[in-house]
Amino acid sequence: MWGAYMEYRKNFLAWMKNNKVWVFCGVGIILLVLFLTMHIGRKDSVIDMDTDSKATNSIEVSDDADQDSLTDKEFVIEIDGDKIYPIAADMMDEQKAGDWIYFRYILEETYGNYTVDYPVLFRYKEGDNIAERVSKSACYSYEIVGEYLYYLDSTMDSQAHGALYVSKLDVTDERLLGEELYDFQIVDEQYIYYTYSYDTIGVGLEGHALHRMNLDGSEKMIAAYEVSGIDMGTSHFNYKVEDGWVDCGTFKMKIGEPADGFEEIVFKDIGDNDWVYYVTNRLIKARKDGSERMELDGVDDYNYEIESIEDDWIYYIKGGEKYKIRTDGSGKEAVTDVARSKKY
Repeated sequence: MWGAYMEYRKNFLAWMKNNKVWVFCGVGIILLVLFLTMHIGRKDSVIDMDTDSKATNSIEVSDDADQDSLTDKEFVIEIDGDKIYPIAADMMDEQKAGDWIYFRYILEETYGNYTVDYPVLFRYKEGDNIAERVSKSACYSYEIVGEYLYYLDSTMDSQAHGALYVSKLDVTDERLLGEELYDFQIVDEQYIYYTYSYDTIGVGLEGHALHRMNLDGSEKMIAAYEVSGIDMGTSHFNYKVEDGWVDCGTFKMKIGEPADGFEEIVFKDIGDNDWVYYVTNRLIKARKDGSERMELDGVDDYNYEIESIEDDWIYYIKGGEKYKIRTDGSGKEAVTDVARSKKY
C-alpha cells in the first residue's frame, strides 16, 4: 500500500509540472490543499495498519518460551511433560481436604483411528497452580473420608472393571480394597457399599448383589440381593443407600446385615397389580407395600429368572432349569421345551 502511494505522488507531481498555469490559479490551489491533506492522513493510516498487523502476528507465531511466559501463572495440568490449561467449568467434583484439592477432568486420547474420552482424578495443593494425576486410568467415582482418599481406577472406555484403592490424602500408604468393581458408595463414614462389574462375575446371584465392607476392607458381606421381576426389571447398578434402605428407583429394599434375600421391599410405580412376583435368591410374592411376603420357591445361588406369568402359573428358571409353579406356591414341576412349546 505504501509503494502505491509513492507511485501515485510521482505521477501527480509530473502532472503539476505540465499544468503550471492551471495549478497556480485559485481552483488549483484548493485542489492541491485537499489532495495533500487527504493523502497525509492516508499515509498515517497505512502505517498504523501495518503496525497493528505486526503486533497481531507476534502473538500468533510466538514460540513455546513466549507461550510459557504468558501462562506460567495460570492453572495447569502436567501429564508426562505435556501441559493442559483447564477452565474451572471443566473441573468436576472438586473437593478440598486438608492442604489438597481433588477434582476430576476429562482427558482425550487417540489410539490409531480410535479416540476415547475418560475422566481422570487429579489433585493440587492449595496456593499451587500445578495439578498432578492420581488415578492411573479412568476415575468415575471417588470419596474423601477424614484423612483418607477412596477412588475407583476403572477402564477407560466404560465404567467397569474398577480397582478400589484407599490411601492417605498425600497418596501414600495406598492399598487395594477390591477388584472388578462397578461402583461404590460410602455411608455414615463407616461402610463401603459396592457392586461388581456385571460381565466379570457372571450370572451368579452373589456377584450381582450389593456388598458391604468396613472402611479398612474388613467384614465383607452381602447387604442386599439383586431383585428382578416382570414389573420392575433388575436392580444391579442403579442404587443409593440411605437410612438403612437401598433405593433402586422403582422400589426400595431393607439392608440386611447380612442379607438373606427375604428383606422387605416397598414397590413404587409398577402398575395396579394386587401382588408383585419377583426373585432375589429365592422366588417371592408380596404386596406392593412389602407386606404379606411369601416364599414360593427356595434358595438358589446361581440363576433365578421369571420368564412369564400366565393365568395362575409362574414360569421361571432356577439353577439353569425351567419350572412352573402356581401363584400360591403349589404344583411346582419341571417344564421341558417340548411341553412348553405345546402351550403356545
